[in-house]
Parts: sequence; C-alpha cells; structure tokens
Amino acid sequence: EAASMPRPAAARAASPAASPAAAPPAPAPVPRAVTARKLSYKEQRELDALPARVEALEAEQTSLAARLADPALYTRESHAVPALQARHAEIDTELLNALERWELLGAR
Repeated sequence: EAASMPRPAAARAASPAASPAAAPPAPAPVPRAVTARKLSYKEQRELDALPARVEALEAEQTSLAARLADPALYTRESHAVPALQARHAEIDTELLNALERWELLGAR
C-alpha cells in the first residue's frame, strides 16, 4: 500500500533521477596559482635579474668556503669565523629561495 502512495514533492526533488540538474558535475575550477598568465612588468624584471643574483650568491659562497677551508683563518681571525659560517648558511637559504622563485616565474 505504501508503494502506491505518491511521494511528497520534497522527496521527489531530492531524488537524483528526478532532478533535471543530475547531469555530470562541471569540472572544478583550476586554482589561480596554477593557471598560466603573463608575467607582470615587475615579475619579468625579477626573472631577468635572477640568473645574475644566483651567480653572485654562488660566487660569494665559493669565496666563503675557500676562506673557511683555510686553517690560518682560525688562528688569525678566529673572532670572524662564526659570522662567516653564519653567512655561508644564509647563502644556502637565499640560493634555495632564488632558485625556487626562478622556477616559479620561468614556468609561467
């Protein structure tokens, strides 16, 4: 007997087969960060400057590594060693950030 009773309108609307909007869902919008877009003027200038920045950081890091490898530094200027070591580590971080930024801007 219950099967012969008409269903309420709300139940019919909730049923996926009865809904005209039961078409496949639209694809999710692509996040803004993933969509390709033209670089702004500022970003283009930054991208143009990154190779020179990376080169300068690598040269400075090489120079610091050579100084830190010199045993005489530890006797002559032992007070400067912690600052040189800190700068060497800082350059690692700066290089990583610059390379990541270069990759990000270059991918656009």
